[in-house]
Amino acid sequence: MARKFYYDTGTEKVGPVSGNDLVRLRASGEITDETWVRRADKNTWRPLHTVNLSEEEEEERNPGLFTVLKRSGMLVPSLLMVVGLVIFLVLAIGAIWLFWPIVLFIFIVWLYTKALR
Repeated sequence: MARKFYYDTGTEKVGPVSGNDLVRLRASGEITDETWVRRADKNTWRPLHTVNLSEEEEEERNPGLFTVLKRSGMLVPSLLMVVGLVIFLVLAIGAIWLFWPIVLFIFIVWLYTKALR
């Protein structure tokens, strides 16, 4: 589960935000290493540079497929496409299972007519 943090802008306390959000805010310059932060499950405030964000920084450098899809807004369409594909495959396999004797009979008749020519 992603860790949640609060940070202090000097005028207000903001949060909860994820560790990934802190990494992005620091990279964009909205917060600095001297910004005071605290974990959502703790009461101790400390400077950002003392917080271990290595997992979040690694995720930011090398995001997983789920994260990329979520950020790009393609998560729901991708999931719908996968569900549609699974339904199509189930129906196709069901149709083949149901109609294979008919298809086999038509194929045998076609071969027989080719052989008679």
